[in-house]
Amino acid sequence: MDQLDILKQNWQSQTNNSPQFTKDQLTGLLARKSSGIVKWLFIIAMIEFAVFIVLGIVSHFYNQDSNIDVIGLMGEAFYYGSTLLHYVVIFTFIYLFYQNYKNISTSQPTRSLMKNILKTRRTMKWYIWYNLIYILAVGMIATVMVIPKDPNITKLLATPKMAGHETAFYLIALGASFVVFLVICVVMYLIYQLIYGILLRKLKRNYNELKRMEV
Repeated sequence: MDQLDILKQNWQSQTNNSPQFTKDQLTGLLARKSSGIVKWLFIIAMIEFAVFIVLGIVSHFYNQDSNIDVIGLMGEAFYYGSTLLHYVVIFTFIYLFYQNYKNISTSQPTRSLMKNILKTRRTMKWYIWYNLIYILAVGMIATVMVIPKDPNITKLLATPKMAGHETAFYLIALGASFVVFLVICVVMYLIYQLIYGILLRKLKRNYNELKRMEV
């Protein structure tokens, strides 16, 4: 049983002869706990942002040492443009997480605290869905751009046995790529639910407690 549960139990069972715990005390504790949760959301998002940057740098140098210039095949404008856009959007989310963290304070009214908790949960859900949609959309666009230009695939399609089957090959390749990216998104969604889901459920619990006290 944590500090909040103990304080709630004492508040609910208090009598005239016992120490009086006020609604403001409970609200203040919920605000501190919620602020700590949002702080962790901010920290984890920063770590994820750093991981994306490292992966981008690694993929860039790996592409330079590879026999096939994947970045060149998909187009440098698309690769660097989509990467830059992704960084800008992620940084914007991090800024919103930081603002949410600043907005949750022990001195604010209960309804304002409830509103900020809901805002934080909504922002995090947008963040999760943005990442998943980005991976699926950009991955499929890159696949469509790379497959027709890949020298190995071009060489394969030039063989006599593949004559007349080019369209079927492209459709199968695109379908297989879609399944791969979809699996990646599902795995990432499960990871997000494990990491962020725990914190979001705690925020929801705090919101429900505030809502109950407000009734």
